[in-house]
Amino acid sequence: MNRKTAVRRATLSGLAAAGLVALATVPASAHVTITPSTTAAGATAELRVEIPHGCAESATTAITIRMPEGVTEVRASGTDRWAVDQAADALTYSTDTPLPDGEHAEVAFSVRLPDDDGATLVFPVVQRCEVGEAAWTEVAEHAEGHDDLERPAPVLVVTEGKGGDEAEAEPLAEASAVAEHAEAGADDAAEAAPADAAPAAADSGRNPLVTYGAAALLVAGALAGGVVLLRRRRNS
Repeated sequence: MNRKTAVRRATLSGLAAAGLVALATVPASAHVTITPSTTAAGATAELRVEIPHGCAESATTAITIRMPEGVTEVRASGTDRWAVDQAADALTYSTDTPLPDGEHAEVAFSVRLPDDDGATLVFPVVQRCEVGEAAWTEVAEHAEGHDDLERPAPVLVVTEGKGGDEAEAEPLAEASAVAEHAEAGADDAAEAAPADAAPAAADSGRNPLVTYGAAALLVAGALAGGVVLLRRRRNS
């Protein structure tokens, strides 16, 4: 065996080994996934569910997602491709235009998460195709074994944090307090303005009276003085 042949065989062996490694990692990266906008306890979260492929090369026609206990206020709407049917504990997305195996399916909906942080929420998914179906419903006993499952159900863990009405109420309460403070300040200013203006109005009203009274007294005094002088002259 010459050197070129040995190098070529070694290269092909290396590529084959790399291909086997890549194939081994495909199942883990090809699971159904769920991506939340938030995981805070009590919050309203938008959940995006993605299915990476069809059923054994068959096109996807429908997706059913079951809601776990503790999840409330489920809201979903259809898209150009997917029509949605909402039941008490599940959402079913269906399409008249099957999604080819090589394209990933994506649907979104919103829910209110439970108030208990640390709760583990499992969303079993059943994918229906033109031929057959795939049930993504397996649950591992431990989180470490999730990726080892063939078809694991998407899982979400609720975390600690304010959400929902409590988070919305805080800024509303703060805004209300600011508004009340501003209103109280306006009322105080309105009440203070007439009180401060009253003395000035009273003073402006009294000044002419005082002036006129003083003038009248002076005139009366002058007249009285004149009368006295006239009497003295007559008597003299």
